[in-house]
Amino acid sequence: MKFKFKAAVTIAAVLWAVVLAQTAATRVYMAKTGFTQAFARNQLLVIKKNTDTRNIAEGNTCIEGRVTGKMSKENMVELAEDLFRSMGGGCVLDSSRDAGGNYYVAYGYTSGIAKTKKVNGRRINLNVAISYNEKENCTEVTLGTPLINSDF
Repeated sequence: MKFKFKAAVTIAAVLWAVVLAQTAATRVYMAKTGFTQAFARNQLLVIKKNTDTRNIAEGNTCIEGRVTGKMSKENMVELAEDLFRSMGGGCVLDSSRDAGGNYYVAYGYTSGIAKTKKVNGRRINLNVAISYNEKENCTEVTLGTPLINSDF
């Protein structure tokens, strides 16, 4: 009986150690390559990274990209959800869009990113803004953590 208990405790300790190591590795990986990989996976052309002084002053990280043409409302939602999955399996907690389908904004949380903000009592650390630029006929995508503090 003693042997079985010790074996169970040892196995549980090893499993918890693996979980903690995996969480730490995910955070390090996401901090270094997450945004670029998420954009590459969704075939988004990166146009600029973290250039707005408001984001830099707040310690936020942002990346902007674009897709040629106008995306449908459904494609905007699908893209935002896929970007959240690419950033560590997060889920969309809140979203908004305009009636004309020109923009979509999603807020969420993922365990792959350490820095968070509290918004309406919820932890948020991932923000995706998708908007249509009529002048250039392209859909612009901004991905930020924990929030986007610039115009989109």
